[in-house]
Amino acid sequence: MPQDYEYPTPIPDPPRTTTTQIREQINKLAPYKAPGPDGIPNIVLMKCFDIIADYLLHIIQVIIEKGLYYNPWRESTTVVLQKPGKPNYQIAKVYRPIALLNTLAKVVTALVATDISFLVENYHLIPKTHFGGRPGKSTIDVLHYLSHRIKEAWRKKEVASVLFLDIEGTFPNAVTKRLIHNLRKRRIPAKYVKFVENLLKGRRTRLGLMITHRNQSKYGMGLDRGTHFL
Repeated sequence: MPQDYEYPTPIPDPPRTTTTQIREQINKLAPYKAPGPDGIPNIVLMKCFDIIADYLLHIIQVIIEKGLYYNPWRESTTVVLQKPGKPNYQIAKVYRPIALLNTLAKVVTALVATDISFLVENYHLIPKTHFGGRPGKSTIDVLHYLSHRIKEAWRKKEVASVLFLDIEGTFPNAVTKRLIHNLRKRRIPAKYVKFVENLLKGRRTRLGLMITHRNQSKYGMGLDRGTHFL
């Protein structure tokens, strides 16, 4: 980490979260997706929104304005499923982990992510050649840009060289301090920086393992399935 780094002045905060924004985020949720530890299905928020809208508005506004994060939301459930049709289930890579997050935590996080995305685009905080995770940008845009640069080099009788780096493993291993440094460096408002920092502290999960017990008998192979939580 850079020592004694002088961060620029953060950009102004966007307007406070509104009921309309909360409703839009809730409506984007898959209605019958399995819930996390809070046990609240998405469909419940959708059907009961008009009743609890005022309560949600006050709670979410305070959480975002103060950069808070409710401690029970730090826990998730990771269900480990077997990939079908694999010959050997004693190998780790034949299992697919699926993280189930708390419903309200997903709503609040989505609201913060939407605000940060708006600020990034409105204040041009990242280069135009950054395509990943941006609204209105896709792989097609990347291919068009790459094709244009290659053909531009050819027209100048130059050789086009491309270096591809596989950085997929970087994302689940982000260093929190470095991420916070980058957010402040990009002039992200302090309340969002604090929210992200608190979001990443003390994360924990419970593994739900779908274990298949195989019992050999003279009548053939029998299957006895069970779920075990760690």
